[in-house]
Amino acid sequence: QVIWEGTNISEGRGTTMPFELFGAPFWDFGEIVNGLEGDELAGCLLRPLEFEPTSGKWANRFCRGFQLHVTDVGKFRPYRTSLALLQIIMRLYPDEFAYKKPPYEYEFDKLPMDMIIGDQKIRKGIEQGVPVNELEDSWQDDLSGYRERVRAVALYGVSG
Repeated sequence: QVIWEGTNISEGRGTTMPFELFGAPFWDFGEIVNGLEGDELAGCLLRPLEFEPTSGKWANRFCRGFQLHVTDVGKFRPYRTSLALLQIIMRLYPDEFAYKKPPYEYEFDKLPMDMIIGDQKIRKGIEQGVPVNELEDSWQDDLSGYRERVRAVALYGVSG
């Protein structure tokens, strides 16, 4: 859910459930849910709600959004879920959606979203409408290599 920090979408800061709630005043629940593929939300469900952040983005404005509920930890893929949501929001609301501009944290030149996602290729793929499952496939070799490298030192095992 940290992906929303790089956008004009509220990540729920200024509420009692930051990163669990997310949304914006211009969202429509039905449009968003209808635009998502079922498998992109494996292991979770989105509960439509309205909230009013007391600080941060959209402070003192009603936002329509969702509360994210994890229903199956073994199936839930948070990064994939956030990318799928980001892609549908960008497609549905091209005039309202915006990336946060630099600076972000310690970086003054790079787009904050590129730092959050970790790869400009992924952001560009999302923008171009590349299916999220294809993007996910693109990082599997690197992920497998990482898991193998850390397996010997992982305190709680390495899933996947």
